[in-house]
Amino acid sequence: MEKKIPFYEKIAFAVGDGGCNFIWTTIGSFLTLYYTDSVGISAAVIGTIMLLSRIVDGFSDLGMGVIIDRTHTRWGKARPWILWSAVPMGVGLILLFSVPGSLSNSGKVAYAAISYTIMAAVIYTACNLSYNTLLSLETTDPKERVTMSSLRFFCTMGVVLLINYNTMKIVHKFGWSKMAAIYGLIAVVLLLITFFVTKERNSLEKEESKKTKEGSVTHSFKILFKNKYFVLITFIFIINYTALGVNNGIRIYFARDVLGSAALMGTLTLCFILPKMIGNLLYPQISKYLGKWKSLVIGYILEMLGVGIMMIMPVSLQGTVAGLILLGVGGIPHTAGLFAMVVDIIDYGEWKTGERMDGLTYSATSFGMKVGAGLGAAIVGWGLAWGNYNGALKVQTAETVSAIKMLFTVVPFVLFAAGLIIIMFANIDKIYPQISKDLAERKR
Repeated sequence: MEKKIPFYEKIAFAVGDGGCNFIWTTIGSFLTLYYTDSVGISAAVIGTIMLLSRIVDGFSDLGMGVIIDRTHTRWGKARPWILWSAVPMGVGLILLFSVPGSLSNSGKVAYAAISYTIMAAVIYTACNLSYNTLLSLETTDPKERVTMSSLRFFCTMGVVLLINYNTMKIVHKFGWSKMAAIYGLIAVVLLLITFFVTKERNSLEKEESKKTKEGSVTHSFKILFKNKYFVLITFIFIINYTALGVNNGIRIYFARDVLGSAALMGTLTLCFILPKMIGNLLYPQISKYLGKWKSLVIGYILEMLGVGIMMIMPVSLQGTVAGLILLGVGGIPHTAGLFAMVVDIIDYGEWKTGERMDGLTYSATSFGMKVGAGLGAAIVGWGLAWGNYNGALKVQTAETVSAIKMLFTVVPFVLFAAGLIIIMFANIDKIYPQISKDLAERKR
């Protein structure tokens, strides 16, 4: 029987995602606002930059997955990449929120495009994909993985709340660059804690490791795409993170321009995040009774109900609060449960093909997250441009407000409906007991 992971190590694993979110939540929630209102770049241009960068980024994830699978150090496969990328993550955040005012308009666009692409497609990819892969390398116990995922997302949601409540206060007091420096430093510290305290245990045998290392990249991808659950889960990640990207990017505009106060940003985020925080701690029990797949299906239904309430009551704070709470409850299995399911998919790939590819399979999560976040940011930018958003106006026009409402409600509803359809074909729970049994027998 596999030794249990010490609780302090589970916490050390969890804070790593807090570090990642001090970077990416800040980017996802506030970079568009910084570019439109402080730098003066048009919303349409921002949307295009972010989409193109994240598509490049998504494919770089697949390359990084190959690199992780071929990494062999005394620290393991994934942990060294967390170490090597931690400081660049902090520096990259500062550079993103420090567009030189002396540049021309085209110079500012070029600076934004280059810095965003390097940060998203290189630095964040190396850090976040290696962090995601670490879960499958720390333990083979499905219950431990669910618990670690739950703790991870509890920590993540706490960081998201902190960022959404405090960022604008810090910006008003110190400016965008110093805000980024504060968050960047915290992120580096949290990522280093993950590196130094966690341990990779689920290593391949030497013969299997050698085979993975010497096998061609083309062969690895052929094996990967024989895993039907990999393809389906990739689409799920794209859909979920597109919806999350839209919600994160448009929430500040919705609070300020629809509900009438930017100060409501924190409250709206609390309604959305608090149910997830509590639910992630309870998710191991939820998963025990419902399973991962069934809980994901129910989650989509609840998310659609939540968005539906906000569609019916788009200018009501009470309706928005109720809708966001339902959205948060529905999102519980789409955090801890979805990431834990990816590890099941890695096991399925090994069971089906005889070859285990942790990093490359986990690139499904990172690819989906990056492409989804890019699509979400692009939709926000294009939607604001379509609504003739003007960052110089203190009060937006009725046309702009209408576009913001649509982005906040209609777009996520359509995305969740698409996700519900796809998840119906991805029930790995029904065959996983056999997968687990067969893999255990092979390793005896």
